[in-house]
This record gives sequence, structure tokens and C-alpha cells, in this order.
Amino acid sequence: MINILLPAMGKSTFFKDYYFPKLMLEIGGETMLEKIIKNFESIDDHHFIFVFNQKECTEFHIDKSAQIITEPDSSFITLKNETGGALCTCLLAISYINSDEPLIIANSDQIIDVDYSDVVAYFEEHDLDAGVITFPSIHPRWSYVRMEGDNVIEVAEKRPLSKNAIAGFYYFKHGSDFIEAAKKVILKENSINGKYYISSSLNELVLMNKKIGCYEIEKEQYHSFYSPEKIREYEKMSEKQKQ
Repeated sequence: MINILLPAMGKSTFFKDYYFPKLMLEIGGETMLEKIIKNFESIDDHHFIFVFNQKECTEFHIDKSAQIITEPDSSFITLKNETGGALCTCLLAISYINSDEPLIIANSDQIIDVDYSDVVAYFEEHDLDAGVITFPSIHPRWSYVRMEGDNVIEVAEKRPLSKNAIAGFYYFKHGSDFIEAAKKVILKENSINGKYYISSSLNELVLMNKKIGCYEIEKEQYHSFYSPEKIREYEKMSEKQKQ
């Protein structure tokens, strides 16, 4: 079984004027939550783990909505306050993911036009301990990998190392490897602007002599809904494809 961890705690100033939580905004007639979950349908034998804001669960019942879509293959963690970053948020799922089972950690506000089962199969066929999906970019919004041949040898957050930007999708052959690496990041206080990022765990895996690779996609295949404008762009693109 593959554990799929979707942390959804980060706040965005782009959506501060919207009444409903970001995950409840509609994209082409479906909520963002439904779109994100459907993106994982091709992966057999999976278990979703959601980390939600407790206030949003109390006021808008997003945990109940997610449960209806994914039951019985889901677990939920609700938090009152923000954490020290996405890495810290993911560590709160330690009781679910600290095992030999594979783990996927993905952004909760994105769609990637790819069959995730093909991505996982690629990582498994190459016997990778960890892997990321990458797309071409040089914008400092993203995290980046430096490659040596087919192997990732360095990762940086908000700082281009190459044209290989991480598309918010992380695979770990064993969830326990992520836990070990994440703890080392925090012990070393390797934060960026006061926040701990998931990408930093890959540098620790490199130091542990783990084999890390990437699955490359085109920029047009990656859709990150970090702003309302990006949602509108995606809807326009989807409408054109239907014509």
C-alpha cells in the first residue's frame, strides 16, 4: 500500500478575500479537493492522509467532504495553529507514515497532467529510494534539484540550481526514510526564512547515500493553483481542449 500525504495547512494571501477555504473553490464545476483526489485515482492500493486546519473543518467540514470522496481509504489530522513549515506539518503524520511502506507527499493545490501510477512505476523500476517530478523553470518560486547523471545530488528551496524545478510531488520508497531525514533537517535547524520545507529532506537523503531521481514533465503539464488567476487560466485551457 502507498500512503499519500496531503498537507493543507498553509495560508495564501491571494485567497484572503474568498469566503470558502481554498480547497472548496470550484474548478470547472468540481471543488479543488475533488480535482486533487481524482489526480491520484490511477494508483492502486493507496491510503490518503490529510492534514487540515481545524477551524476550516469546524466551519466548512472539509474533512467530512474529503472523507466522503475517499472513504474508507483515508485518515485525518486537524491542527489549530500553523506549524514551522510543510516539513513540520508532515512529521505530525508520523504514526501513519513511519514504516517500510512507500510514501507520496504532494501539494494539495495542484494538478499534474500525468498518470501517477506511471511515475511510481518509473521510480520502482529504477530502484530509487526517493524521487520527485520536475518541470523546466528558473523562477525562484519553486524548489530545484541539481543532477549528476540521473541522480539528484543537491536540492535548494526558492533558489534555482538548474532548470529542474520540483512539481510539488515527492516519492519515498520507505516512509521511515522521510521521517529520519526530516528529523535531521530540524535538528540541524536547516530552515529557509524561518520555515522548514519538504525539499530539504532530500539533501539529508543524499548524505545518507540514498538514490534519488526525477521524473521529468513539460511545463504545460504542471498546474499549481497558488492564485485565483492560475485557476482561471486552467479553466480557460480546459474549455479550449473541449472544443
